[in-house]
Amino acid sequence: MDNVKRVLIALVVFSLIGGALKIYGGVIGESKSVLVDALTSIANSLAIIFVSIFFRAGLEPPDADHHYGHHRLMLGGPISMLMLYSFVAGVIILDLVSTAGRDYSVGYEAPIFAAIAVIPYGLAILMARHYSLTVGYASFTTIELIESATSIISSTCGIVVSFVIDYLGAIALTCFLFVELAKNFREVMVSISDVASQSVVDRILDNARRYGLKVDKLRVRKILENVYQGDMIVRVSSDKSLEEIHAIIDTVERDLKLSGIDMSIHVEPSIRERRRGKVSFK
Repeated sequence: MDNVKRVLIALVVFSLIGGALKIYGGVIGESKSVLVDALTSIANSLAIIFVSIFFRAGLEPPDADHHYGHHRLMLGGPISMLMLYSFVAGVIILDLVSTAGRDYSVGYEAPIFAAIAVIPYGLAILMARHYSLTVGYASFTTIELIESATSIISSTCGIVVSFVIDYLGAIALTCFLFVELAKNFREVMVSISDVASQSVVDRILDNARRYGLKVDKLRVRKILENVYQGDMIVRVSSDKSLEEIHAIIDTVERDLKLSGIDMSIHVEPSIRERRRGKVSFK
């Protein structure tokens, strides 16, 4: 837990440094493309703060109001990111529309500081991907690197050739932002839709069969990446004692929990034994 906290603090610091560098370059250098880059950097810096808050809240243990724990609160991070980036996208559109057709000069500060900002954002991406802290953050931070490359090139051409290239670069970055917003919206929807891949289902079935359990019904849902919850009904022969059955069920639940699957198991006697009237265990 202490290691996770240090990682989150480092992500916040790197994001703020990268954002500050881009904002300075965009404002002082009067580059539209770097300004778009800078505004998304502000959203990125705020986003990692929200991600950190919701991530820590999601680690809280179960209580009277959250019987399965607080894991789903972690999704507040990517949802906050969508809201922040959507707001920034609106601000960018208004700025581009209001300044369309106006001449401006791009300063050398724009590409220089946009280039320097690549370093802290690169470190943030590596850390976010390595620790897989939450849905969306590594993806949106990757956008910052793509935007940096685009803004560096377009602002440089804006200095050497014409401001029009810089302006077109800003439009291209805005379009890319909307594409990524749609993509990450779909990812969030998948995360909250109780989906479970076939590989997870097969893992549960294989584990149950390994101990001689016949699965009659299975329900499982994805809570977060590598975190699943569910329940299943299994049938066992009534020639086993209650203590033996409990030992098997405990073992299966423990094995599944080690792989991130919190499963509640309900036991039924086999159909053949039930038809014979043998529904009680030893």
